[in-house]
Amino acid sequence: MHFRIVRLSRERERERESCFGPFQVTERAKLRYIAGKWSWKPMPVSSPWLKHYPVEAASDGMEHVVFLCEDRGEPAGQVTLCMWWNHFAFVDRVDVAPAYRRKGVATMLLQRAKEWAREQNARGLFTQTQDINAPAMLLYEKCGFSLCGIDTMLYYNSPHRGETAVFYYLLFPNDY
Repeated sequence: MHFRIVRLSRERERERESCFGPFQVTERAKLRYIAGKWSWKPMPVSSPWLKHYPVEAASDGMEHVVFLCEDRGEPAGQVTLCMWWNHFAFVDRVDVAPAYRRKGVATMLLQRAKEWAREQNARGLFTQTQDINAPAMLLYEKCGFSLCGIDTMLYYNSPHRGETAVFYYLLFPNDY
């Protein structure tokens, strides 16, 4: 495999859609807050299911940037980012095409996200996933993010009702 990461122009953003495949939910995070610190452990679900995030949910009209990881011209994964009002760069989406999962693509994309955030003088990165996405939670922690909070009501009025939003942050050293 020969990976390279390119920034997509607005005209090419539809190319990222081939990376938006479903994943099998086999575990749910059991979240705990003890002594001011969040932790979790994976718990098997009784009936696994396929989870798919819709394409139209990406960035919700915000000014954003998309980086695509290619393998010899084929889309392998993508990350969508935007600057947030609080001087953090928001990792809106990280998607890896099913054939490229568990090959380091998401880690490379998050590294590029860190570089872009530093170029924007962000104070760090943050992202949000769900308690049913244990692979994403493990990825963020592997890449240096910390579990900093949850929201049990975020998806109440959506098709994802019953899922808990899980927030991760990665603070950059204070260079000011």
